Amino acid sequence: MIRIDLDRIPEGSSHIELLEQAGDLEIGEDSGIAAFESPVALELDITRSAGEIVLRGTAGVDVTLDCARCLKQFRVRLEAGLDILCILGRVAPDGAEGCREGVIEIPANSRFIDISGEVRSELMIGVPVKPLCSDACKGLCPVCGADLNEARCSCETERHDGRWDALNKLK
Repeated sequence: MIRIDLDRIPEGSSHIELLEQAGDLEIGEDSGIAAFESPVALELDITRSAGEIVLRGTAGVDVTLDCARCLKQFRVRLEAGLDILCILGRVAPDGAEGCREGVIEIPANSRFIDISGEVRSELMIGVPVKPLCSDACKGLCPVCGADLNEARCSCETERHDGRWDALNKLK
């Protein structure tokens, strides 16, 4: 969990920088992330007043992804903006979490704000649907599986479709 101690947040404005273990985000294997290469770096501007705490800042982490074309692993930095409103002394009905995205309701007796869910959500938005090691990646040969970024292969990749033969004779 990525937690912030409420006792360390003074009234008014303040700034904190945190380094947290990426494992604290509890991101599953189906996320597309092969490995975390750095801790999660958080920089937050905090404003505390009258039962509310506003957290604004950034979160970043280095990750390893698998290229969708050549299957090689490559490293990339995920960055996300954070804008979180924490409402102190209030609990959602039936123990449910806050009803709005980016809003955390904190019970009156709580000492910590857990922002793991918000950080996880914002960082996961930055994971590409089709990660590429480079825009120029040529991928793998569909016949022999050779990495076309490293060498050309001699495979015949064009297929002949006999259904068009009659029309091709008209040329």
